[in-house]
Amino acid sequence: MMNVKKIGAAKIATAAVLSAAALAVYVVESLFPPLILPGAKMGLSNVFVLLALVCLGVGYAFAALAVKIAVGNLIVGNFSTLMYSLPAGVISLAVMSLLFFNGKSRFGLIALSVAGAVVHNAVQNAVYALVTDTPAVLSLLPYLALIGVLSGAIVGAATYFALKIVPKSQWQRLLDGCLLYTS
Repeated sequence: MMNVKKIGAAKIATAAVLSAAALAVYVVESLFPPLILPGAKMGLSNVFVLLALVCLGVGYAFAALAVKIAVGNLIVGNFSTLMYSLPAGVISLAVMSLLFFNGKSRFGLIALSVAGAVVHNAVQNAVYALVTDTPAVLSLLPYLALIGVLSGAIVGAATYFALKIVPKSQWQRLLDGCLLYTS
């Protein structure tokens, strides 16, 4: 039986690896042009934040998100997106956390991810409208919601398959404490 200190250290190490992976994918994804609308990205780095949420818990997911957004924006040198990404990321992760912990039996990974992506896009759009004092950009919400559904479904499916396809021996320590059962 593992002692409590080893379990804590294993969770912290796993969270660090997930945070680093989220950061790396975020930086690589920033090199590609936006999808359809300005600033629209697939959000593949969120696979690792979602893994942190369902396998380690809310605190670790928020840490992975903070590392991804704060350090990622420092690396890519786009500080203006920090004021849009941070509130959107925090609110969307809060929504996913509430849905996950209050409706485990009703919400799968894809539904959680879609909800998070749609909320993220809506919050970013609302912050942009407030900062620039251009409420007309809110007319983009239906398109951003559609992009959120698509990207959220892809991120949710990738997360699901990461938990299903990777040999269980590779995920054993992580899955032993995983809050979402994938059997």
